[in-house]
Amino acid sequence: MGWDDIEIDKLIKTNRKKLEELIDKNAPKIPLFINPTASTPVETSEFLSHLRLEFLDPFLKKIFPRFERIKEKVYARIRLLLFMKLRGIKFISTAYRIIQTNQILAENLGFDFDNLPTYETIRHFINDLLPNELDTMFYSIVKEIDRNLRKNGDKISKASEDATVITAKRNDDAKYSGYYKTKGWKKDLLRDSHGIFISYEDMEINDNEGDALLHHLQKLREVGIKLEELTVDGKYPTYENIAIAKCGYGTNLLYKPQKHWVYNEKGSVRKLHERYSRYWRDEYYKANQSIDYELQFLYKKGEYEYVGAYFRNIQVKKYEVNEKLRKKIIRKRNGDEGFNSYIKQHVGFESDLPRKGRKNAFFHTTLCLIALNMVALTRLQNGIKENLTSVAYLV
Repeated sequence: MGWDDIEIDKLIKTNRKKLEELIDKNAPKIPLFINPTASTPVETSEFLSHLRLEFLDPFLKKIFPRFERIKEKVYARIRLLLFMKLRGIKFISTAYRIIQTNQILAENLGFDFDNLPTYETIRHFINDLLPNELDTMFYSIVKEIDRNLRKNGDKISKASEDATVITAKRNDDAKYSGYYKTKGWKKDLLRDSHGIFISYEDMEINDNEGDALLHHLQKLREVGIKLEELTVDGKYPTYENIAIAKCGYGTNLLYKPQKHWVYNEKGSVRKLHERYSRYWRDEYYKANQSIDYELQFLYKKGEYEYVGAYFRNIQVKKYEVNEKLRKKIIRKRNGDEGFNSYIKQHVGFESDLPRKGRKNAFFHTTLCLIALNMVALTRLQNGIKENLTSVAYLV
């Protein structure tokens, strides 16, 4: 956004002066949270100073045996990492020079300016310790966001799924995609109705994105989150995915029917009854049961085409006759495409790849998602409920 260090320092001092004028100078100085807006942009470290990280303690104790003695120092390292991603800083050495030369910024992030950790300590934390635990960290954050939403009578329950391409750096060894006309990888993403990234799956660029859907639902189940509704495009609603999502996870898939789809007779009530009757010797077979019982029974027997066809036939019919549903699906799909562009432009999803290679690309892009989710969590912790992942006015 063109802000230099002098302007940022002025902004920090101006905001703090405004706060001091609003409170009793003789009272304990408790910094107030300012939500970044067009009229009141907020310096990134100032914003992150309001992020509470105690929820990560169980995760961090596995990495640091003496965690209780150094927890505030570890929190500062996490905030520094988030600061790097939100400010588009590629290299740890650059970030380290910033905290060495800017006391206010360093203290905002939680460092003791007179006793900074060594560069190697920070490098070791980011490059050596975090990569193996990043998945646990990501879903711990998602769980905490859901917990904060529930405190306000809300929750994570509706989402959209789409994949975004990570274009490889020049001369990288990534595979080429004729469809995307580039070399690189893919990240399949679930984004909820609040803009939170709630699940991800790293993939080769030519992998089938539909294979990631059930992975997402399982990862969310493990942190106690159940999706009621998931909007997807035509690559995802296979008979198997539809059946398992609905009967195994209680998730209804919404999608636009593909042109080549036709009514599948196996999904008719008559065919389902016939298929169910073939299991008459099974101990759980019961005569004259509801269609819901028969569907659940057939699902457990692995009869995914019958079960999936039943739900897909219904979805196709609903889409044909319900204009409101059609607009809803189209709006969500367009929103996903717009947000994929947003993360590439505003948090360096591709442009800030620090090094070549698959492992580095996946590590960096996951950190970008974590940074956006932490922005959302900071807002939720401080009573803000709208535009949770916006970084537009962080400087």
